[in-house]
Amino acid sequence: MRRVHLWLSSVAFVVLAAVASAQTWDETANGGGDAGDLPGTAQVVVGNPANALIAITGRIDSSTDVDMYQIYIVDPDNFRAWTTGALSDTQLWLFDAQGNALWHNDDRPSDVVQPDQGSFHSYIGGGSAATNYYLSNATNTAAGAAGSATWGLPGPGLYYIAVSAYNRDPRDAGGGNVVYSGSPFSGIHKSNPDDPDRVVASWTGTGGTGDYTIHLQGAAFVPEPASVLALGAGLAGLVGLRRRKK
Repeated sequence: MRRVHLWLSSVAFVVLAAVASAQTWDETANGGGDAGDLPGTAQVVVGNPANALIAITGRIDSSTDVDMYQIYIVDPDNFRAWTTGALSDTQLWLFDAQGNALWHNDDRPSDVVQPDQGSFHSYIGGGSAATNYYLSNATNTAAGAAGSATWGLPGPGLYYIAVSAYNRDPRDAGGGNVVYSGSPFSGIHKSNPDDPDRVVASWTGTGGTGDYTIHLQGAAFVPEPASVLALGAGLAGLVGLRRRKK
């Protein structure tokens, strides 16, 4: 019985250590394959919510591929997302938990360059000049004036982040824009809440292929209640086993 107890204790320690050290997510290694392009098929980046999620890696492997991930944003004010990698002309899209478009960027503003970022890589978040934030018009078909939007998110919680190659863009159920994605391409564009339908339902256009990394700040893993409960039950069982042994 002592050997069983020690073996189970070792297993529990290894599991806890693996969860505690995980900070990145890979589309294939962790997600099991291609991430879907809509909230219903997105990869859920599950793990210990106490751990910061600092990067997601993957690959756009066809001209119509889009990869979407569900993440947990813990610090909305300081949230940042940016791309690097061989997929040199990326687009980033941020949606709320219901699939409503929130923010988009094609080509990062020049004042927020990150290590290994090319000029056609993307950035979403605060920290750029106020004039780089644009509010889409009421039908999300044009940009407002420079500085017409202010960075912000509804609050901590679940969000969807998607990466696509230029010029692969999201559309609503009627085929309309959910957020403006045109010139200025370096603008960080906010979806207009006056548009009655901003939920992503499909994608249109084609683009290039290649590997990418989405770097993240202010994000964490999505809690997986079933896994947490199962692990908790296992550890409780170990405690009970030890008490009975005594």
